[in-house]
Amino acid sequence: MNPISRRILGFGFISSLATIAFPALAATTPPMKCRVLGQTTTYNGRLFTCIKVKSKGKNVLAWDSGKIIPSPSPTSSESATPSPTPSASKSPEPVVVKKADIAIAKSSEIPLHSTKSFTAKNRYGNTTTYILARNSGGILAMDATCPHKGCIVAVESEGLLCPCHNALFDPKNGDVLRGPASYALERVPVREENGIIYLTD
Repeated sequence: MNPISRRILGFGFISSLATIAFPALAATTPPMKCRVLGQTTTYNGRLFTCIKVKSKGKNVLAWDSGKIIPSPSPTSSESATPSPTPSASKSPEPVVVKKADIAIAKSSEIPLHSTKSFTAKNRYGNTTTYILARNSGGILAMDATCPHKGCIVAVESEGLLCPCHNALFDPKNGDVLRGPASYALERVPVREENGIIYLTD
């Protein structure tokens, strides 16, 4: 074996040892923002869950360290009959939680030109605060989670106010009226049937 081949072999061996000894170095958190407690996503072969963590003395939402998604093991019949041609490796299927209809309030609880907050369990089974507003154009539903740091906004006389950093949102549409928040409140599909208001979340 010539010296160059030895070097290449040695470098590959050291890289393999580093990956085995320090698996955390290979794992990164998803690039998308964690917005809802209990939200899940897959990234780099891991399943990440949105959790509450302490940061500078405050509760914030962040991705956990992630769990490795196991590859499906072949059945005995599959292993007994090998495929004639090699198939390309498939990435694991993402975990999908189906959206759910939530009966949030009675139509009579939201009169014209009113804005109120309600709590209900979302599709992940977590208690979530939603804001309903009715105007001449119909009814609007928003997730009450402030997009700045994940605090829950409250209905105040001046608008929808975040108690953590004083961000202010328009109760008519959830748009930002005052920072530090940069994004509007998340809209949630809503409908009314037989005097009941339903959210789809």
